[in-house]
Amino acid sequence: MKKKNTAALTRSITGPLLLPGDGKRAARRSRAAHSHDPAIRILLGKTIEFLLSAGESPEHIACELADQTRRVSSRKPLFCAEDARHVESVHERVVDICGVVHDWHREPAYTNGDGDPLQLSSESLRTLVRKRVPRKRVPELIRWMIKNGVVKNTNHRKFALTGGRMVIFEKDTARKLLMDRVAKLVPQLLRTELRNANTQDPNSRDIHRGALVFFLPEKYVPLWRQVIRERAGMFLESVDNWLEDHARRDDLGPVCEVAVHCYAYTGDSRLPKPARARSRQLKARG
Repeated sequence: MKKKNTAALTRSITGPLLLPGDGKRAARRSRAAHSHDPAIRILLGKTIEFLLSAGESPEHIACELADQTRRVSSRKPLFCAEDARHVESVHERVVDICGVVHDWHREPAYTNGDGDPLQLSSESLRTLVRKRVPRKRVPELIRWMIKNGVVKNTNHRKFALTGGRMVIFEKDTARKLLMDRVAKLVPQLLRTELRNANTQDPNSRDIHRGALVFFLPEKYVPLWRQVIRERAGMFLESVDNWLEDHARRDDLGPVCEVAVHCYAYTGDSRLPKPARARSRQLKARG
């Protein structure tokens, strides 16, 4: 049996063998290359934390980080065109579905006297969807809407919406869309922040505002969520109507994508100390 050259094998995997003192120099170079900005470390750390919570393995994340390091060092693009097309296609499909639901609630041909969406025949639904997507994409989009619970077949061989104006996907579907949605929305937020920071005229900045308190009693959290759902729903409906009235696919001038997103944030619980500990403190003070 031929004996393996274990020394050569080790060098091929780990790189050149280090001479005495090289380890300390490498450590100093590594520390010097690290950012001293806490925001950078938090941003990267929280991103990795999110990926782990979303189900990505540590090994997969480490491989992706190593690949990104090589791309940065060689001045290559940080993502491939195929990945960008996939994320964009998922985003466009969701927007198209939301547009169909919007038209279903708004156009007289698809609503009753009270303004509620009608149940539609197969042909009426195809006609409605064709207002948003090319004819060849209509069957695929309808199948996707049925499969993922946006519309359902009724006993009268018609199609009905399963929700209201706000498109809320089922849990399994929402989970599948999570990574693609985050990959689209997070860069939008970062781009907005950078653009606003570099724009002198306040009226030319994209809006990014918030309402925040640090000490809302948790007994009010369910009420908070109910209030924000109702008010955000009314706000987004009015904005959506304005956008639809002004959007033009065939405009002669340049066009761009615009959006407003609302999300409510509930932080981690910060409970007071246990009652037993408080009673001890009170006795000690007494």
